[in-house]
Amino acid sequence: MSSTNSTASMDAFVPELGLSPAAVAIPLLSLFTIFLDVPALVWHIKNRNLPAGSLIFWILISNLMNLINALLWPNDNIPTWFSGTILCDIEVKLDLAATLALVGSVLCIIRALARALDTNKPAISTSGQQRFRRNLFDCALCFGPPLYIIIIHYVVQPSRYYLFAISGCTPSVDDSWPTIALIFIWPPLLCLPSAYYALLTIHRLRKYRRDFAAILASSTSGLTRSRFLRLFAVAFIVVAIVQPVQAYILYTNATFPQIPYSWAAIHDPATWNDIVMVPTAGAVAFDRWIRIALGAVVFACFGTGKEATRMYKAWLRALGFARLFHHTSPLPSHRLHRAAGRDSLKGKAASLFSSTFSRSSLNSSALSPADPAASFPRAQAASVSPPDLSAEKSDPAAVRQGSGDRSPPAREDPWSWYYRLPRVGRAQVPRLDEERGDAVVVGGKGCA
Repeated sequence: MSSTNSTASMDAFVPELGLSPAAVAIPLLSLFTIFLDVPALVWHIKNRNLPAGSLIFWILISNLMNLINALLWPNDNIPTWFSGTILCDIEVKLDLAATLALVGSVLCIIRALARALDTNKPAISTSGQQRFRRNLFDCALCFGPPLYIIIIHYVVQPSRYYLFAISGCTPSVDDSWPTIALIFIWPPLLCLPSAYYALLTIHRLRKYRRDFAAILASSTSGLTRSRFLRLFAVAFIVVAIVQPVQAYILYTNATFPQIPYSWAAIHDPATWNDIVMVPTAGAVAFDRWIRIALGAVVFACFGTGKEATRMYKAWLRALGFARLFHHTSPLPSHRLHRAAGRDSLKGKAASLFSSTFSRSSLNSSALSPADPAASFPRAQAASVSPPDLSAEKSDPAAVRQGSGDRSPPAREDPWSWYYRLPRVGRAQVPRLDEERGDAVVVGGKGCA
């Protein structure tokens, strides 16, 4: 431990040298949340959904820091604490970046959802230049603010970091007005456009609730109804949680007594390397619980869909649990006999039907598709002259060949089987008269 470390006063409370309930709950819940949210992150990365992937990634990072900090500093026994060198130097930067990254990712998500329901500017197709601008905008909001705050934090960083029991590594900031302008004002400011787009999306959902699915299908977002609602639920809940919390943090720091800003005093080499260690008597910073709550929201919205379920099954099969999804119990013997009887009856009926149908269509199958005789003759097909019925009955070959007819032998009339039926009760089948080309009725009175 560094010789410049400071220890907060412990006179106001009794140090918690054992494990408090929070010291047990925080790491367990954080670990559980990480396992639940990893499939959602993998699925969004595969679908190249940058804003949603960024949102889940930073929530996972926050819960991972929760887990590590609670395991390394579980109680107030400061003499046994690890100083956190290098680890906390990284964590405090990621802690600040995570807040702005969450807000920026949510802004990208909810803005895209509002534009998908914009019927005034419908996008039939998206060009490569439009996709490039959209991706550039998403990258700027997802990575720009976190990078900014990581760099600018050094301006108002009076010491390396604070080290709290259970909560672990915490960024240190100076109590001066530049801290308000450079650090605390940006999260609530970025939440304002997110809140605007959230209200706009709710308005459009109510306005176009009957045509909601059709509007999504005609847009270039590629969203289904289920994916849209899940994305909106996550974005809306994050805004509803982060906006008031960040507004409260801004108000608290703005009303705190301010001191004059001094670069030399803040970055004094004699004090800048101090690591301030603070016992908490089992208490935990409230934002540690918010990280777990956001992870639960992500799982509730993304981890219970069809895509996530298929991914869970694929992973379980890869781990050797395939029998969980292919387990079938044998049917009782009486049910097997009953099923076999149904199958045999179905087979007999199908074979009887197929044999009857094949006999009736044997002759018609020989006709080419283009042959006019393959269907009922019509009045406009007067050029086709079928043979006379009486002549066909007496000598079909003579009628088909005809005197002086050099055409190849005509194929058998597909309705010959019908003509051989008994005359009583015969249906009226229309055909063409040879001489006039008019429609006549066989077995009834002709119609001119």
